[in-house]
Amino acid sequence: MRVVFGLGNPGKEYEETRHNVGFRVVDRLSQKYKVKLDSYLCQSWMGKGRVDEERILLAKPLTFVNAAGGSLSQIKQKYGIKLEDIILISDDADLDLGKLRIARRGGDGGHKGLKSIIESLETEEIPRLKIGIGRPDKEIELEEYVLGRFSSEERRIIEEAVDKATEAIEVMIKRGIDKAMREYN
Repeated sequence: MRVVFGLGNPGKEYEETRHNVGFRVVDRLSQKYKVKLDSYLCQSWMGKGRVDEERILLAKPLTFVNAAGGSLSQIKQKYGIKLEDIILISDDADLDLGKLRIARRGGDGGHKGLKSIIESLETEEIPRLKIGIGRPDKEIELEEYVLGRFSSEERRIIEEAVDKATEAIEVMIKRGIDKAMREYN
């Protein structure tokens, strides 16, 4: 089973924020593969389904981004998931808006959600897909920026990125991370 774990903050007030692109990708996969996120387990909304023959578990943690590690750790333990079967989706302010980056491992890069996950799982060996949200102007603090909403022009770019991220995750599941990195990085 593959776990697709998207980072985001729960609640209507955060739905359209930059920090919630991970949730948006999980929602897109949920719609495409008709996976209902209707179970509350391990501090997450979860749903089970399939991408072709591969079983998947989609998860949106309800812990808020900065404490998501506990949720993923519980899922890993409950379902006996190997690290290489996790696909973590997060925003990244160090990537240009809409740019994707797939990696087998990596540090937190200052992202508190990634830091929480790395600390909870006690490793940086977590496959991930990051979606660029761009850097804020110098007048705006990063914390304020990630909780802000996209402009109408940015929304168009991010919707395309969410579509590409969904395709990239399908490639990761069906044909492996190396193929996805070659096609989408």
